[in-house]
Amino acid sequence: MHFTLHLRSRETNEDDLSYGLVFIPCPVWVKGKRTVLNLNPERPDFCLGSVGRLISKENLGKTFNERKEAIVLVHLIGHGSTADLNTLKDDLLGEGFTVKVYGEHH
Repeated sequence: MHFTLHLRSRETNEDDLSYGLVFIPCPVWVKGKRTVLNLNPERPDFCLGSVGRLISKENLGKTFNERKEAIVLVHLIGHGSTADLNTLKDDLLGEGFTVKVYGEHH
């Protein structure tokens, strides 16, 4: 699986930010065709703390108010797994986001 992560605050005047999480075969945050962050080249699974690393790398710390939401779109292509999806959800919750997941996953 690959994932598209859409981040925003629940306020109408806040920015919408979208990133891809691709497994090539290790997890990499991308924005369009640009590689933002190769998370852990030594292992193929998504690890807790990776959302925080994205927020830090992209200087998003002050972008969101306290009411943060994340939408995860699941794409049934690539090397990501259901375990990676579950870790991504846990990581987002740990960063204070509410999480909604859309798409098939096994």
